[in-house]
Amino acid sequence: FRLETGPYMPEMWLKETEGLRAEPEGGRRCHACYQIRLENTYHFMEKCGADAFTTTLTVSPHKAADVVNVIGAKIGGDKFLARNFKKSEGFKRAVELARQWGLYRQDYCGCVYSMRQRSAP
Repeated sequence: FRLETGPYMPEMWLKETEGLRAEPEGGRRCHACYQIRLENTYHFMEKCGADAFTTTLTVSPHKAADVVNVIGAKIGGDKFLARNFKKSEGFKRAVELARQWGLYRQDYCGCVYSMRQRSAP
């Protein structure tokens, strides 16, 4: 497998989530973020000539797989493989593998607002 990473576009993300700063984790700000990520993944799939796409977002116990999967299906139709990777102890297995392989795991989703909420007193 080859690791592919998309461009880091914080200005675009901030514009797309403008007005959603106070949303709780799992709220409309997260839904907008899922939309951005899945649209980027869909376009990458098309560029590569792949037949389908999915996301690892659903492995997190903090992400609503049903919401992620609905957004993915709206973007990609039958090309989106709806999955819930946290099922069958998927999250536990992901944590074990990260530990085994020495992978960094952060304790927030990655958005600036979530990071600030985690570090607030």
